[in-house]
Amino acid sequence: FTFQPASGGAMLAAALVSQHRLRPSPPRAPPARLNWLADLFSPDAADSAAAELVLSELCEPEWAIRCELGAAVASSLGGSGSLARGRTDASTDVRLDCGVRFEIDAGFDPPQGTVRLARPSRLLAAEGFWKVSETDDRDVPRAISWRLQSTGIRAGEEELVPRGPLYFNALLEGDGSTLPLQLTAGRLTVKEDLGADVGIFRARGILAEFKIVGAFEAQRAIDPAQPPAS
Repeated sequence: FTFQPASGGAMLAAALVSQHRLRPSPPRAPPARLNWLADLFSPDAADSAAAELVLSELCEPEWAIRCELGAAVASSLGGSGSLARGRTDASTDVRLDCGVRFEIDAGFDPPQGTVRLARPSRLLAAEGFWKVSETDDRDVPRAISWRLQSTGIRAGEEELVPRGPLYFNALLEGDGSTLPLQLTAGRLTVKEDLGADVGIFRARGILAEFKIVGAFEAQRAIDPAQPPAS
């Protein structure tokens, strides 16, 4: 047989087909019915902004903390520890004032960081640790807790707070936008050994519960030049 060269029109058509086959396909968006999956696992921008605003309001000011510790206040708050079961007259209750500032460490969930005393105290360590202890369904912080080491707090011969960590727990109210952020329902707690018997072993130091030893109020410090902490 004899070879017949392709006509000009046939060669042009073949070239166009070849180019069409080699051209990459443009990216396509996922079907609309699958977009809800991305929305489900992506945090809402408004919720994220609300959480950041609350944390910013928490960390910017100095907070003036006024504590009341003792058997009477612990008992009035429903405490069940050894302090609340002791003498319940208010004569043994003591007050402790201090100022604190919160610093947030980036990259942690839940949010957490360092809490520092604004002024030195002979009863509390200069710095400790804080974290968000509760959030709402939008992941906006609604409660925090922090701890500071205590050198031991006494009222005369009675020990109110043993040497060791003292825990501060508070609710967060307000969004920092329409309503100023507030720390409310402040409770002071310590870990108390249950002293349970497990066979021939004592579980003291292993089994423990948080027990109320007092309450506190927190307000934004208006004048940073306040008297030293107690």
